Amino acid sequence: MTLNEKLNSLGLKAMSPAPTKRQVEWLQREKSIFFHFGMNTFTNMEWGDGTESPSIFNPGQLDCRQWIRTISDAGFKAAILTAKHHDGFCLWPSKYTEHSIKNSPYKNGQGDIVKEFTGACAEFGVKAGIYLSPWDRHEKTWSTADYDDFYVGQLTELLTNYGKIWEVWWDGSQSRNITYDWKRYTDTIHTLQPDAVIFGSLGAEPYVEARWVGNESGFAGNPCWSTIDSESIIKEATSELNSGKVDGNRFLPAEADVSIRPGWFYHTEQDSEVRDVKNLLRLWFLSCGRNASLLLNLPPDRRGLVHENDAESLIEFNRVLEASLSIDFAKGAKATADSIRDISCNAENLLSDDRNEFYASEDSCKTPEIIFTLDGEKTFNTFVLEEVIELGHRVTGFEVGAEIGGEWQLLFKGECIGYRSAQHFPTVTTSKVKIKITDALYAPVLRKFSLHKFDESLLLEKEYALSDENILDSTTAKITREGNEFDLHLGGIIPFNLITIEAPECKKIDISLYNGFDFEPCNATVTYKDSLIKAEFEKPIGWCYRIRIILADDCANYDDVKLGVYLK
Repeated sequence: MTLNEKLNSLGLKAMSPAPTKRQVEWLQREKSIFFHFGMNTFTNMEWGDGTESPSIFNPGQLDCRQWIRTISDAGFKAAILTAKHHDGFCLWPSKYTEHSIKNSPYKNGQGDIVKEFTGACAEFGVKAGIYLSPWDRHEKTWSTADYDDFYVGQLTELLTNYGKIWEVWWDGSQSRNITYDWKRYTDTIHTLQPDAVIFGSLGAEPYVEARWVGNESGFAGNPCWSTIDSESIIKEATSELNSGKVDGNRFLPAEADVSIRPGWFYHTEQDSEVRDVKNLLRLWFLSCGRNASLLLNLPPDRRGLVHENDAESLIEFNRVLEASLSIDFAKGAKATADSIRDISCNAENLLSDDRNEFYASEDSCKTPEIIFTLDGEKTFNTFVLEEVIELGHRVTGFEVGAEIGGEWQLLFKGECIGYRSAQHFPTVTTSKVKIKITDALYAPVLRKFSLHKFDESLLLEKEYALSDENILDSTTAKITREGNEFDLHLGGIIPFNLITIEAPECKKIDISLYNGFDFEPCNATVTYKDSLIKAEFEKPIGWCYRIRIILADDCANYDDVKLGVYLK
């Protein structure tokens, strides 16, 4: 019996909004790789301006098989290539522009990296995706009506000449006030590649199937609902993109994009700044563990290879992750629940590896309690819990506890389960574990529960890595002032929980945070001591890249004001 047949036989129906078949398949990929490779690799830039000469593009040892073999060995199931970034340079010989690989020295102008990439993906069983930037700084028709023909032409080339494409990635950069024919683009994709999921935002909202998580640091909100309001996508409201909305009107799961290095493109000077295993594990828990998909950027170097440092870190991360998840301390347990819809969906099903099996409570019980009596005392520090996401979000509150010394001890309390909730906590030893659903929209339908033990030295005690460094000291940060108003650009969406202002004689300040389309008042505790003002947040702010500070008119000298933004 298929999953849908079993659900239907038990009267379990998806409540709108719920995922489409394409979205379910996308969620099952869990983590993907982004390959940022192109003209910027050779100019040492992040954003090119489209005036670069194709003559400088010449990766002498390019080997897409090495790329895909590396990520396949590291357990990644899908990969997306920047076929065209904002500079307009194409990694395939597009007939619509001269700014392409056909006019480069690579293989004497006969090369086609998109073909090499998709061919390698097919060979290693990795699902290929394409990033085709709507913003094109080289193409003269960009921002005019004629650009739609140009873009559809390039899109058609990519979706007809390179086999199966599983995702099309639309970057919203510089496109907030530009009119594109998104419907025409979408019709082209669905006609030529009906299984391809579309990622995007802004004006593309009616057609996209996966959303940006609201930052480029790789972490989802807590909670992170797959449901969200359309307006949040249109406005690209970073705070709402990060957490979603439990009663949102669209099902658009979040994709958490982040680079394994500080930059998105390869830079030699960053060879020593590759994320280590501990950092990558943290990202996995903050994305995949929070009902989001992880999109990890792995930028090939100027040789055309994944750098040895990146490959080593990625493969070791996967080794640790798989080794830790391969041992399930819940196996062999006895599971009982205080509400069972039918014997065919009892609590024992939560321990099965068959994804067509599940546990469901009666409609009259939205807050069931499930107890697992383990096969003896077990020591662990992580659980993984999944809903049958095909039905949409049902659970809106849950707790996981363990019986310690005859009393129940809370291990974790959360709101969203979704496709997956993976959480770590201080290591415990016990023979009994409990799941308590504390709130739900409908009768809960859970798919899987497991218990694991990770090396404690690799798990961060806190959600974010704390630092004494002032974020504003970064080379990418910028401060501007007009009168008594300071505009702080952090250089990206970087978590912070403390703002300091050294302002002699200032007795009043106003702080607001940019949410992607507007400034909103901040909810911080502000203290004044002599000339030092502190604004402290109860939880780190992880969705903001601009801060506005307005000082009272009585401040002695605005030029003497010193500002700090920290995560302490």
